[in-house]
Amino acid sequence: MSEGRTTVLVTGAGGPLGSNLVRSLRRAPEPLRLVGTEANRWHLPLSLCDRTYHIPHARDRAAYARALAEVIDAESVRVIVPTHPVEVRAVAELTGQLDVATALPRTEVLAIADDKAETHQCLQKAGVPVPATAVLRGPADIDTAFAAISSRPVWVRGTGAPGLGIGCAALPCDEPGVAMAWVEYHRGWGRMAASEYLPGANLSWMAGFARGQLIAAGARERLEYVIAHVAPSGVTGAPAVSRTVMRPDVAEIGERAVRAIDTRPHGVYFVDLKEDHRGEPRVTEINAGRCGTTVMAYVAAGYNFPWFLVSLARGDAIEPLADANRAVESDVYWVRTLDCGPVVVRGESGFDGYPEAGSTDRSSAVRGDDDPG
Repeated sequence: MSEGRTTVLVTGAGGPLGSNLVRSLRRAPEPLRLVGTEANRWHLPLSLCDRTYHIPHARDRAAYARALAEVIDAESVRVIVPTHPVEVRAVAELTGQLDVATALPRTEVLAIADDKAETHQCLQKAGVPVPATAVLRGPADIDTAFAAISSRPVWVRGTGAPGLGIGCAALPCDEPGVAMAWVEYHRGWGRMAASEYLPGANLSWMAGFARGQLIAAGARERLEYVIAHVAPSGVTGAPAVSRTVMRPDVAEIGERAVRAIDTRPHGVYFVDLKEDHRGEPRVTEINAGRCGTTVMAYVAAGYNFPWFLVSLARGDAIEPLADANRAVESDVYWVRTLDCGPVVVRGESGFDGYPEAGSTDRSSAVRGDDDPG
């Protein structure tokens, strides 16, 4: 064990978020000793930590707590940074039982953020712009929702976080019958909602808070998605291409959204927003207590949120930036897909230096042998 180094425990170390969080901590201004845990046996070799333990799933709270306590004791862990929302909730609930420091919101805040319907209700009450939304508790609610939401399609999805309730299952529906079949398929009555479809830019605002004070924040726009062809909606939770943006409107709405569910935010939050047909952002969900999967994009653009979490958990003195929403450089592209990348490209002109062949008409694509058209 390295003397003088803080030992940090990263959960879900074999997954995408765990890997990117570890990569971020490798870029911290001081060397850290990183220990990982992973519940999926097959993913253990993917961990980038110095040592990785196979542990029970967080849904088995008693076994999970015993495993964490054992690792924390054996490795002299000082700080734990949970990644997956199920583990974020589990670690927060175990605060006081584990001899380790964290930087997490209160459990009641996590419960609101993990329930999109409750989040929507809190935001609407606070006057934060949100899409028109109705929880689908029974078949009659589908007809009511389609009558109330004039635009098409209507966005039907689960109201939970991944691993907590129905956390995905998004489908744009043009007809009530399609929505009915989709909810029935997922046995989703009471756990799915119908929302106004927002056709504009897909945006995200990530921020670090310390005891209610905004320390640093940045925003990104998602431009393309990993394996989007396998999702019925054409949108997945994982961006393949994104770019940092400087959007005062996104920053203002994002902070209002966080403070609507947490009067004294502490830790990292990221708010997802989408533009309506007028180009005005509306909040679709809030993720509390964790970084996004591609958190390394923010590190590349200038701010290390995982390192902020470690510093906050240790009780370090952290000064807010003079302009918190300028923590990251704008127009930094993060490009990756399965087994490729990630690659950082600074400015759109960074895509221009490649030779072209074939037609100069950009609308005419060269077809491959596997193109059915």
